[in-house]
Amino acid sequence: MGTGVNGGGTEVTSVSDIGTKRQRIEHLIQRGDRLANAQQERQSEAVYEPRKSSSSSATSTCVAAMVSTARCSSWTAQEDAKLRELVQQIGSSNWSEVASYFPSRDRKRCRERFVNHLAPSLSSTGSWSPQDDQKLVRLQREKGSKWTKIAKEFCGRSPESVKNRCLMLARRTHSQTERKAPTQRWTGAEKDKLRTLVATHGARNWLFIASQLPGRTDLQCLQQWYRTLDEKVVKGKGTWTEKEDRVLVEKVAEIGHKWTEVAAFLPGRIGNQCRERFLNNLVASNSTDSWTESEEKILTEAVEAHSTQWRLIAQKLSGRCENAIKNHWYGRERKRMLVDCAESGAPSER
Repeated sequence: MGTGVNGGGTEVTSVSDIGTKRQRIEHLIQRGDRLANAQQERQSEAVYEPRKSSSSSATSTCVAAMVSTARCSSWTAQEDAKLRELVQQIGSSNWSEVASYFPSRDRKRCRERFVNHLAPSLSSTGSWSPQDDQKLVRLQREKGSKWTKIAKEFCGRSPESVKNRCLMLARRTHSQTERKAPTQRWTGAEKDKLRTLVATHGARNWLFIASQLPGRTDLQCLQQWYRTLDEKVVKGKGTWTEKEDRVLVEKVAEIGHKWTEVAAFLPGRIGNQCRERFLNNLVASNSTDSWTESEEKILTEAVEAHSTQWRLIAQKLSGRCENAIKNHWYGRERKRMLVDCAESGAPSER
């Protein structure tokens, strides 16, 4: 059986030497024997030569790196041509046999290369029409992430190209929705659909979940789930126990402000809850003293610069927690409005 070396340094077995089915089977048996012998030799070396020289170790590492690089390297024109011939002769159902003629490629890479790039049915143009996009969105909602089945509905489209296009459309929709994100309350129907989506797909791919809820962003879906719908999360004011507070203080001292890791030690709590509880209630430096003129000035300038981003504002007011700063600001604004209304004679809002 003849072999050749292509331009990329990858060994390829000539298809012209493949004869009958018996010859192919013999080839596979011989290849299996070679692999078994090589493995046996490596095991023997490990038993009788447990300590190898640094140069030998370096050589092994180098060889392993070369094999890994070959497997991840780009396909050459010669490899593509041989892959087409092999699939034409062997078929597209036995990728293990096809891969046996590419020592540096496994069956998965051979299949992906052919299905996504070399199959005769693939379209030569990659443009998508608005009608194609609408059809893709509809099929994705019906079939979920079954990209192979969806690709069959598009002449000349590979599963990979269909998947990438769908993700691109989801990101585009998400970006447009985020710019005009609604502030209205969640409806009962939206909550029910969110529960169903999380039960089906898990609480992970929020971008995909948001694509199934028109008008909602991934962040809104995540917050609605953890803050309102997830029954595992403890909710409501005044629910923190003394034991939870002790664990929270201990873990923050041990781990730091890695709130997701801290929350792992507090069943029923999420990272944001731990953060707010610690910074607003448990930090010893939280000041309850009256506000000074200097602090009032800093607060005014910070709100002008950062609006209501209380986390950033708190960084400029040492000893004041976010919640206390927010309450003080709105209380101060309420007093100012009352004074303005009294001076103008207009009725104040109650």
